[in-house]
Amino acid sequence: MLLGALALAFAGAASAQKIAGSEIRIGVVTPVTGQAADTGKREAIGAQAAADVINARGGVGGVPIKLYFADEGSNPQESISAVRKVVGDDKVLAIVGPHYSGTAEATFPLGNRLKIVQVAVASSKPGVAKANRPYAFRNTLGVDVETAAVVKAAKQRHNLKRVAIISDTKDAVARSLGMGVMPAVLAANGIEVITGKDPVTFQNGDSQFTAQITRLKSLNPDAVGLGALGPDALNIILEARKQGMTQPFFGAAPLMEGNLPERGGKAVDGTLAGSTWNESLDDAGSRELKAAYAARAKTMYPGAFTQTPDYYVANAYDAVFMIAEAILKGGVQNRPETLEADRDRFKDYFGKLRDFKGVASKGFNDDGDGVKDVQVMEAKDGRWRMVPAR
Repeated sequence: MLLGALALAFAGAASAQKIAGSEIRIGVVTPVTGQAADTGKREAIGAQAAADVINARGGVGGVPIKLYFADEGSNPQESISAVRKVVGDDKVLAIVGPHYSGTAEATFPLGNRLKIVQVAVASSKPGVAKANRPYAFRNTLGVDVETAAVVKAAKQRHNLKRVAIISDTKDAVARSLGMGVMPAVLAANGIEVITGKDPVTFQNGDSQFTAQITRLKSLNPDAVGLGALGPDALNIILEARKQGMTQPFFGAAPLMEGNLPERGGKAVDGTLAGSTWNESLDDAGSRELKAAYAARAKTMYPGAFTQTPDYYVANAYDAVFMIAEAILKGGVQNRPETLEADRDRFKDYFGKLRDFKGVASKGFNDDGDGVKDVQVMEAKDGRWRMVPAR
């Protein structure tokens, strides 16, 4: 219903403004190879699903959207090349992506130099967009906001008194979460961090966690906080169960990539994480997203781990609708000679966007971060499921 209203806005604006050209070019920079490949493929499908919905309604001001994709490979160097490609070769108006905070920290400064808006849909390390104003935006929440909600739920559920933390020292958002955000949030909730200022550590992509789990087990915490991405978190929890640990684990949005519940099964049941959208939602906008995603997933990256949309999908889907709205309401002309000026108009429009009516998005705050509601999720029976609010 909300996105239907946006479609009506498109129709109304079309009569007042003529959009030039045969297509509207939008860049999508996601990782379809590397560690985040499954998540990046879902993001790409979600962005294309949004374009499908908009184009089925007549496009933007009568002009269809065409997405130009580039693989950012789950690493900073490839993400820089991907952004340069869609900006220089494909002449896109704006970019959906990149994915990780580490890749955003590489491409956001480049976007400022090239004067093009990027709307990251997964980066959640606090301060990344704020440090790269004015062209950097993130249609996602910072892990600080998510962690506060998750810790509150974990404390209520498990009566937490003593928590140990295991933290990545390599990945930007995981390190920030484990080394800074999570200890502060736990302390604010009166929970003792028994690892103190010296958390158990590992590096993103490590294959063995035997020594780390041996140490965690010796501490006998009430629960373990994860400063980790989903693939590493899965291996950590599996090793913990192998060594006989039964304590619950919790983290933030980074846990929700890597298909942790699907791959981990019963071993990861009860793991808590933060999100902003879930496929169980049944409002009109969510139903439309799920239908469009299902149709597009049949032909674009079909596979076991791309069949079901997650909140990264919702973020990418909404980001395309945000760009479409900015074109109509921000005065974008879509002419070759106005390309630089048009790119600037997205920066100006998004900088003031506070009332967007998307599936899981309301706009951006003054720091360029998404305005959203937090939902606590639990891994259960091979899926992420919403934890009812208390």
